[in-house]
Amino acid sequence: MKTILKQVALRLSLIGVRKRNVLRMRLCALLGPLNGNSTKARLEALRRDGGQLLHLSPLLVARDRQSFPEASGPARSSDVLQRSNDLQTHEGGRFHLRRFCLCCNETTPMLVDYQYGRLKEDGSRTPNWREWLVCTHCGMNNRQRLVAKLVQQSASLSVHPKIYLMEQVTPIYEWVKNLPGTEVHGSEYLGYEYKGGELINGVRHEDVMNLSYPDESFDLIASNDVLEHIPDPERALRECFRVLKRGGTVLATFPFHVANDTTVVRARLKGDNIEHLLPPQYHGNPVSSNGSLVFHDFGWDLLDVMRSVGFSSAACEVYSSDQFGHLGTGLLVFRLSKSESIPTAWSH
Repeated sequence: MKTILKQVALRLSLIGVRKRNVLRMRLCALLGPLNGNSTKARLEALRRDGGQLLHLSPLLVARDRQSFPEASGPARSSDVLQRSNDLQTHEGGRFHLRRFCLCCNETTPMLVDYQYGRLKEDGSRTPNWREWLVCTHCGMNNRQRLVAKLVQQSASLSVHPKIYLMEQVTPIYEWVKNLPGTEVHGSEYLGYEYKGGELINGVRHEDVMNLSYPDESFDLIASNDVLEHIPDPERALRECFRVLKRGGTVLATFPFHVANDTTVVRARLKGDNIEHLLPPQYHGNPVSSNGSLVFHDFGWDLLDVMRSVGFSSAACEVYSSDQFGHLGTGLLVFRLSKSESIPTAWSH
């Protein structure tokens, strides 16, 4: 009994007073008589319920470069966003930090490596916090856990929401598809030789620039580090707008260059060939050992493109939390909204 109460106290400490009262009422119904296997099942239900009550809010919301702190000058105001006591350098290879996992709903060891990290002028290194802090339980890295939690929050605002993820063979897809009361679709890009919607060994193929889904199919779309690998991101955004229901939301992450006003094109398609304008850069690809080519280094003009294709709102949200492992200068998530009332020019 003492162990159970300690676990409950930890969960209650993570949420606000009003939500604590709600959780306490549910706790009484969930615990009931503490005996046998029913106790384990009730505790698992409580763990899931507590995770849904936990609500994330961005540290700041920027709709253009002027409203973003780092745009004020060469000296970045990272002290405004910094919320970590662990930004010291570490000698050697991998290490673990214990942080609260938003998807496991408990404190877990999170793996950190210096791969993709930054080498400072003094020779010390800083990890890439965005790509690491991999939870040893659910297998998701920092940005993936954040997106998964934000998907859960957005889904909770709709009755039986229909969700599309631009991935299917990843831990985040496995987690989201198990959200209660949701219909979740996922896909991977498997090659130009396949048709949209075709299943290859159980995996659905989709070209995000030419989706096979009907108009207004989804309440929510999540794009987790995909847009930078698309030759024509504007065309992909138009497709997202088309298949998104009115009042729907797109949540997107991608490497974003906060100091750049304009997007840099690294590569482009010329017919069936790729023309490299800069040295080729590749990121990991869950369906190919060759990786995914980066076509664009995005700058602030991307928000203008997002609005130009029809989204009524496009903003960069910054999340920063030592408790959840959102370390360094924060994690960026782009939130796009489709208006409930679409102008005639955008209707189909």
